[in-house]
Amino acid sequence: MNPKVTAALFALIVATAGWFYMFYSRAAQKLGGVEGAATNLQRVRLRRVNGFMMFLLAVGIFAGVWTFDWRLSPLPFMLIWVGVFVLLFVMVVLALLDLRLTAKLRRNARAQPPRSSL
Repeated sequence: MNPKVTAALFALIVATAGWFYMFYSRAAQKLGGVEGAATNLQRVRLRRVNGFMMFLLAVGIFAGVWTFDWRLSPLPFMLIWVGVFVLLFVMVVLALLDLRLTAKLRRNARAQPPRSSL
């Protein structure tokens, strides 16, 4: 298969995942009963922003492969790929913030005594 087509399919998959993460993922909202409302709202917003970053990442990958040839226009090609790596970095930072909220939730759950079912 042509590498450009493979990259386009990958970009489509990443865009679809970002779209789902922005609008249809309810995993963070289901934690609303376990964690505080403000923390849960922060987690939901983090995940939606991360979904938007995934969508932008897909656009960047597609543009980086299909728009510019590095031999004909190296500067725009380089700027697009630097932008893709910046988006990846932002996504990792957002994921780490979400992970930090999860660790805080886990610490709070361990600190509370277990509830009796009787």
